[in-house]
Amino acid sequence: MQTKLELINKILSLENKPSLEAVEELRIHGWLADGSLRGVALCQAQLEHADLMGADLRNVDFHQSNLDLADLSKARLNGAKLNRASLQRANFDQADLTYADLYKANLQGARNLTNEQLSHVNQLLGAILPDGKVYSGCFNLQGDLGRARWAKVNIDDPKAMAEFYGVTLEVYMSSHNHGAFAMA
Repeated sequence: MQTKLELINKILSLENKPSLEAVEELRIHGWLADGSLRGVALCQAQLEHADLMGADLRNVDFHQSNLDLADLSKARLNGAKLNRASLQRANFDQADLTYADLYKANLQGARNLTNEQLSHVNQLLGAILPDGKVYSGCFNLQGDLGRARWAKVNIDDPKAMAEFYGVTLEVYMSSHNHGAFAMA
């Protein structure tokens, strides 16, 4: 039997099959849901099709990971770093994304991902949303606004903010006037 640490390191093999085997073994031992992965760096992990349902993934660093088609339903992703991660067609049913960073994440085709969930993340700048369009800034997320301030963008200037988000002024204004899930 492999130890918890050996299984976590196996996720980092950069190959999908060993990573999925490690996830399943962690599940069998109850280590997916008990917080054992909390805060672990799993950058560039190959977790396509991973069953992470109900996993405690708080503050996990998934930078540039492949989570395409992963089942993240009921997962706790609070504060997770999903920057530049691929999450195409992943299932987010009842997942907690509070304060998660999704900077330049690819969420195209993501399933069960709601406006409510996205309105609680920290960053979505440059993210591709489920419909394939670029995030327009409609949720006024703290992480995005902080990044704009850091870049010396006048956050009160709609034209500057549209440029910052990489959308047209019309799309930016429309998304902010309707408060709805408006994208480029």
